[in-house]
Amino acid sequence: MQTALLENIGFTKGEIKVYLALLELGNTTTGPLILKSHVARSKVYEILERLKEKGLVTDVTKENARYFEATSPARIEDYINQKSKALQQQKQGFQKILPELLAKQKMQESKQEVKAYVGMEGLHAAFYGLMENQKKNAEYLAISFYGDVDEPEKYIRFFEKYNKARKEKKIAARILVHHADPLLKEKERVSRGLYPVRVTSNAVPTGVAVLGDTVITLNLGEIPRAFAIVCKENADRYRNFFNGLWKKSKPAAF
Repeated sequence: MQTALLENIGFTKGEIKVYLALLELGNTTTGPLILKSHVARSKVYEILERLKEKGLVTDVTKENARYFEATSPARIEDYINQKSKALQQQKQGFQKILPELLAKQKMQESKQEVKAYVGMEGLHAAFYGLMENQKKNAEYLAISFYGDVDEPEKYIRFFEKYNKARKEKKIAARILVHHADPLLKEKERVSRGLYPVRVTSNAVPTGVAVLGDTVITLNLGEIPRAFAIVCKENADRYRNFFNGLWKKSKPAAF
């Protein structure tokens, strides 16, 4: 007899052997049942109790001996219906906690990772590392540094070299420069062939770059520092902010 279906329903191999043996034996004690089913004596009572819980076995005590008998195989259908009803209740219960589980997942996704980089080597690690493992359609967006900056020419050379490497990796870019930046003409010059530049007169945070899920903020004092925040939600907000400014800004006049 093919017993795989019974196993799929949820019966163990031992339960199947004992139940089939009872169907053939009828009302019996455990002695003949053990011989017929080939189930160990140490296991047979445990299996019989489980079958009783499923409604497939009854027992009665006669003259100090327990006799067991299989109920109709039609009871198996009742057992399946009970399981189906229990699964439906479990499904309904799960649907109640699903929003909470999804919220926990979203909370994990929105967690921020913050990294700090110090010195020119730190800036190199921050910006060149940013280019790694980017998606094919990734775009580098930046609001150029401006204001209290030590040796600004050094950073112009740094970003000129960086943007050449970025272009080689086929990562697109757009840069905003403040109209009051004294280095505006020089920044426009080094942008040629590397990225489009627009000029904004809005009050904006400067020294900010966005690529992928990372936002880098620069502090270019005596010792340069870069702070990278890895968070998709945060990066998307900066990206939207940049795009709003870009639409209002004017193309650089070379």
